[in-house]
This record gives sequence, structure tokens and C-alpha cells, in this order.
Amino acid sequence: MTAGRSADAVLPALTDADRLTEIEDTGLLAGADPTMDRLARLAAALVGAPRAFVTLVTPERQHLPGMVRFDDPDDTARETPLSGSLCQFAVATEEPLIIPDGRADPLVRDTEPVRSGDIGAYAGVPLRTSAGHVLGTVCVVDPDARSWEEDRLPLLQDLTELGADEVNQRLSRAREERLRRLVQDITRQVPPLADAVHSLVDLAEQQEEPRLQRYAALTRCRMEPVVSLGRRLEAAVSSGTAAATARGRASAELGSVLESCVRSAGAATGSSAIRLELPDMTLTVRCDQVGLERFITHVVVTALHHSRGDASLVLHLNGPTSGGAHAADEQDRHTATLQVLAEDCPVPTGELARLVARFHGAMCEEAAPQRQEAPASVRMRNGTVTVESGSVSGQVSRDARLVLLVRWRLDAGPDGVRPRGSRPR
Repeated sequence: MTAGRSADAVLPALTDADRLTEIEDTGLLAGADPTMDRLARLAAALVGAPRAFVTLVTPERQHLPGMVRFDDPDDTARETPLSGSLCQFAVATEEPLIIPDGRADPLVRDTEPVRSGDIGAYAGVPLRTSAGHVLGTVCVVDPDARSWEEDRLPLLQDLTELGADEVNQRLSRAREERLRRLVQDITRQVPPLADAVHSLVDLAEQQEEPRLQRYAALTRCRMEPVVSLGRRLEAAVSSGTAAATARGRASAELGSVLESCVRSAGAATGSSAIRLELPDMTLTVRCDQVGLERFITHVVVTALHHSRGDASLVLHLNGPTSGGAHAADEQDRHTATLQVLAEDCPVPTGELARLVARFHGAMCEEAAPQRQEAPASVRMRNGTVTVESGSVSGQVSRDARLVLLVRWRLDAGPDGVRPRGSRPR
């Protein structure tokens, strides 16, 4: 972490270890790359922007392997501080980020480059690898506010796909190089292993039992590095598949996760509009905490970006209710509920549906092995859009009020619900 930058200012999506490994494997952190520079020039020309960049975003800074600054060609910097990155929000949501006027957008208006006048308008498309990781963006920037032409933005998407193809080829070459080195290591281990086996056979034929045991032990010893290399080879091959590696589920306290996400989003955006309301109890669930942090941050960033006023974005966590003899009451006594409220926040229907579906995918409850989650269902009635997927639902009313509701089943253990501030037993 760079000096003076708090870990609280880093969005959870930026710290994903697999994502950072892929960034390193691209080989694009060294500075300028001719292919990426050409891509940036094409983006600027097609969209009609004075600046364009191909970015890679790490927890410390934003790297610019591709760039063009027609309005300031003397600026050749290939890195910016993370505080100067709007691309980090596209990485966090994995959605295109289109900002006609940064000074009017609650998500970015308090960030350093917008306040300084360096960025007036921004449009960025996530640069996604075949493994599903968003490493950065292809983006265009104008120091002045402007309306991006809708017929030009699909061209930016097409260019980003070309950039992703180049990145995927680089990642494939990096994996092939790792495999080549592993094969060389295995090959170097084969001759001594063969010698040991031959010696063991010779001794077995002579039926000299004590020495046979000693050479058998030596054989097992020499087999260990070969087995280890085989495992590494298998892991390297597996890492080349597009399927994301599933993270383990463990106990996590929802209030602490929410506090961490609100701190990081507030620090990254400079916004004071985020308000968190917690119950006077701790609520523990079984979940993939890393995934949960990422998707809560996704919700906060999306809501801030689409807000049109100065109203607060409220995250309200409720614990289980007490009393009641009905089945619904019984279920409530084992459930925690998060409600996200934002006034004048017209999130587009498609984006709301993707957000709800992805949040459901990060839910803490274990899915049945044979069960496949259904896609989010969308209903429209009297100007209100409602999206549902499992225990996650989202709604944008006719007057643009956003309500997101998420329910978790609490941990069945003794520490599922405790007074806030108490320690686990």
C-alpha cells in the first residue's frame, strides 16, 4: 500500500488475489505498450475524445499501459494514484460507467480528478478476461462535461473486446511458460528417480532385505518432489480454465462486513451520503465473505452513480424479530435483513436485474447440489419495476425510489445472534 493511503479507501474488488495474479501475468505493468497505445488512440478517435486510456487497477494505483492525451501530449505519466481513478468503480461493479458530467454525479463529484477539473466527462468499459476477472477498463475522458453520443459507445465496447482478446493471449502465453518450466523441473527429477528404481530392483533380486528397505525409503523420498511438481502442474492447468475458483464459506458478522464496505466506498468516493444503520446485536452467517463484500460495494457504487439528488443512501440491517406464533414469524426469528434505500435513484432495469442476480449468486446460504439458480425475474406495473432472484429483490418506483431487500439465514451455532460488542464463546 502506498504511503498515506488507508486500506479503508480500497474497494474490496480491487484486492482479489486471482485478479491481481492475472494483472501481473499480463506483463503490462512495466509501462507503455504499443498495442495498448494503438487501442487508446482508436478509442479517442472513434468517440471523439481528447484523452483515452487502457487501464489496469491495483489496490495501490492505476496503471496506464495504453494512453493518448491529445490535449496534453507532454503528460507522459503511466501511473496515477488510486484516488485519481474513476475506473475503479467500473471494476467494482463490472458494468460500463458513463458519466456526462462528473460534477453532477454523486459517485464521483467528490473525487480528486473531478474536483480539480481534470475530468469533466468519463466513459469506461470493463476489461474482462476469459476467467471473468475485470482488470481495468478501456475509457475515454474529457476535461469538460459533455453528452457521449449513444451510437459511439458501442464502438468503445467493441474496442474493449479487442483489448480483452489481446490480454487473454498474453495470459495464455504466461500460463504456457509456467507449464514449460514445470515440465523442465519434472524432467530433471526423472533420472535420479530412475536410478533409485533400478537399484531397488537389483537389490530385490538379491533378496537383501535390510538394504531393500533403505533403498525403498530413498525411492519414496525422491518421489516426493515429483508428486509435488505433478500437483503444481495440475493446479497450473486448472488455473487456465474460465471457471472461477470457488472460495470457501466461513462465519462472518454482517455488521462488520457492512461497516468495512461503507468505509471503503466512502473513502474511495469522498461521499458523505452513505449512512449505515446497525442493530444492537451481531448477526453471524455462513458465507463467502470476500464475495459478499464485493457485491455490497457493487450496490453502493451503483446507487451513488444513479442518484440525482443529495439524499442519503441508507443501508439498514435488521436482526431477527421476537414473538409471534405464525410460520412467517418463526422464519423471521432466524433471518437477518438488509434494506438499501435511495431516493431519486433511477437505476436502469437491465442493470438492476444484473445487480440482483449477482447479489443472489453471492448469497450466504448453501445451494442444493443439483439445484440451478433461476435468472432474476422482472415485473413492471404502474411504472414500478420489481426484480427478484431468490431471497434478493430490488425495486425502482415511478418516482425513482430504489429499494433493495436482502435476507440471510443466520448461523445456527450459539454465536448466530449476540449483543453487539460481546465476544464469541
